[in-house]
Amino acid sequence: MKTISLMDDLVFGEQGPYAQQLNSDQLGKIVRYTLKPGQELDETHAPFMPRYFVVLKGTGVFKSENGEEQRVGPGSVVIFAPKEENSIAATDEDVVVIGFLYWATGG
Repeated sequence: MKTISLMDDLVFGEQGPYAQQLNSDQLGKIVRYTLKPGQELDETHAPFMPRYFVVLKGTGVFKSENGEEQRVGPGSVVIFAPKEENSIAATDEDVVVIGFLYWATGG
């Protein structure tokens, strides 16, 4: 068993969003993203697997390639389908998001 504290030792980048890999294995990885107001994280699509994001702190703006945009706050899960390009932005406050990302395998 392994435990990870999701809110300890937060780091925010001055020039842009900060991504910290918290765990990685043969199936995928867990990444913590921190964004200051005005920062936006552009995510490329994952060809074969969905991506799951959990908002831990702040309210972020999640945008989908089809133009859909939602403000999402703590305790919410955002799911992007395979190949769905997306972005995450912090507008008014610091945002902390955990991403559960699988390696691009399959077809």
